[in-house]
Amino acid sequence: MNATEQLEKIKSWLNQADEKYLDAFASQNQTLISHICEIWQRFQEAKNITSLENNMLIIQPTETTPVYKKDLIITLPNAKQDEPYFYQKTNDFPTIQSLKVEEDLGLAWNVEAQALDGVPIKSGEFLLTFQLTDGNTVHSTLFINPNPKYLWKNIPSDKNSRFWKPDSASSQISTDLGQLIAARMRGRTHAMKGTCCDDDFTIGYHEKSKFHFIAVADGAGSAEFSRQGSKLAVEAAKDKFFELLNIEGKDYQKLSQKNEQELAYITKVMFKEAVQAAYLAQETAAKDYVIEQKSLSCTLLLAFTLPLIDGKWFTACYWVGDGAAAIFDPAIQKIKLLGEVDSGQYSGETQFLTLAEANAEKITARIYTDIRDYPPILILMTDGVSDPKFHSDVQLNTFEAWQIFWQELREPLQKEQPEKALEEWLDFFSKGEHDDRTLAMFIPQSEWQGMTYTSMSNEILKEESTIVNEIVLQAAENNQEFANEKVRTINITQNNETKTITLQKASDIPLQKGTE
Repeated sequence: MNATEQLEKIKSWLNQADEKYLDAFASQNQTLISHICEIWQRFQEAKNITSLENNMLIIQPTETTPVYKKDLIITLPNAKQDEPYFYQKTNDFPTIQSLKVEEDLGLAWNVEAQALDGVPIKSGEFLLTFQLTDGNTVHSTLFINPNPKYLWKNIPSDKNSRFWKPDSASSQISTDLGQLIAARMRGRTHAMKGTCCDDDFTIGYHEKSKFHFIAVADGAGSAEFSRQGSKLAVEAAKDKFFELLNIEGKDYQKLSQKNEQELAYITKVMFKEAVQAAYLAQETAAKDYVIEQKSLSCTLLLAFTLPLIDGKWFTACYWVGDGAAAIFDPAIQKIKLLGEVDSGQYSGETQFLTLAEANAEKITARIYTDIRDYPPILILMTDGVSDPKFHSDVQLNTFEAWQIFWQELREPLQKEQPEKALEEWLDFFSKGEHDDRTLAMFIPQSEWQGMTYTSMSNEILKEESTIVNEIVLQAAENNQEFANEKVRTINITQNNETKTITLQKASDIPLQKGTE
């Protein structure tokens, strides 16, 4: 069917349609009808209309015939702040010569690739002006969605709040055998509301027995004063351990001399005393402050490690609730969990320290021990760390996942103030994971020195590389010729220390066997 036949059919429909039918069609097709009317009006207004043999009319172009040019449009897909962006123009669009932006966005126009790329550093709505090679200009709007982490507010907690504590904290104890280091950071959920951190930790070292102690606790989000409950629990448990260790004439001071069976018995007694002390501290506080003990609910993870007289190391752990407790062993590529995660039927459900859990039998069932020939890397954490870093129980039991985690930790631990760096590191952003975060560790001296040495070596290499580059540049500026010299020795004095650096031509350096 040609156009004339289609038009005749439309005329027939219109003649047969009643007024109600036409009104309905018009209301549903306003844009189409408006467009047809506009085209018909242009046709009628044209001054040069010729009659053809088949009685059809056609507009002949004249000077007054309007020419309608299709507008050039660039539709840019939305971008995300801090994420790579790439847009390439279509082949049928004219060549773009340059781009003008209102402000620095971190994006640039690649003329050769005819593409807009980069990493947006800002968010919002921005006008981009594209200059075409034919002289025309095209304007387009780019929407850059904000990085979610920048939408979070960090409102300081009210120091006048009941049982207030600092929003973050850290601590470090150096011993002859290793480092005790711990930190906590208020979660973004609390920071957004300006409320207090519910997590807490403590670390301690008993020099006489070489007893290294760490503890973390996660206050229940549904408990009004759990921030105080977690603090009371870890401190009361530590105090009880050290009270027992300081009793003269008791076996607690002779832990390092005991055999495995004796260690197991003494450990059970010590953990029973410590866990019950933690519960009683909450019970007493509830009475003293006239609050419900349930409002102090928290998880509790306690662990200690010490050297034995035969050179081996003994480690023990108590764990109630979620989070994680483990010995990470990179030497044999093994991870040993020192307990099990308490998870409920629904997400976020867990077990807390209660009267039932303070029962001696329940406490004993939660104690895990370990004996090995060398000092362990002992790690405790609340679920604010374990959930974003180990997304499932399977990953929590996988060495590779812990290895990645350990590599992440090496950077803050190599800083000048590692405990503060660890505290800052705990503020990492993980989508959907905004709980309070606490991490406590014992790191053997050999492992610690290895990290420190690596950090120092990297700094020295960077420093010496910079010095050599400066020498070469200076020589080039002074037009010094090295072409005929195979070896040149240079003395450099820096910070009152003189170093000798030997520069050798690359072509004169012999290749090692097996290299190319």
